[in-house]
Amino acid sequence: MNFLSSELISAGIFFVFIIIFGFWLRFTGKPYNMLIITVHKLVGVAMGIYLGKMVYETHQESPLSPVQITSIVVTVLFFIGLVATGSLLSAEKEMPNIVKVLHRAMPYLTVISTGVMLYLFGG
Repeated sequence: MNFLSSELISAGIFFVFIIIFGFWLRFTGKPYNMLIITVHKLVGVAMGIYLGKMVYETHQESPLSPVQITSIVVTVLFFIGLVATGSLLSAEKEMPNIVKVLHRAMPYLTVISTGVMLYLFGG
């Protein structure tokens, strides 16, 4: 198995678990179940660490190109947006509808951005 396919599969598995637990949270409603929300967050943190380690190791092998750096920045910004909107949604206070819309749309953009980043690293 080459670099790209193994990294895509690993990232895909992380995303599947994050999304499954996210939908589970959505359907259980507030107040959120602490176990489900904790697993949802920990899998996200694990994925961030995994991708960060991969970026670091790739950079150690050869310098990153400007396109790779741009893809990393965009992906990190999407992840930060997901964490920020998720934090707002988990607050006890009701948030404006735009926060929910952003938190539901951003996972798709994050998956695409991560896929492009991994493609650029493997290509």
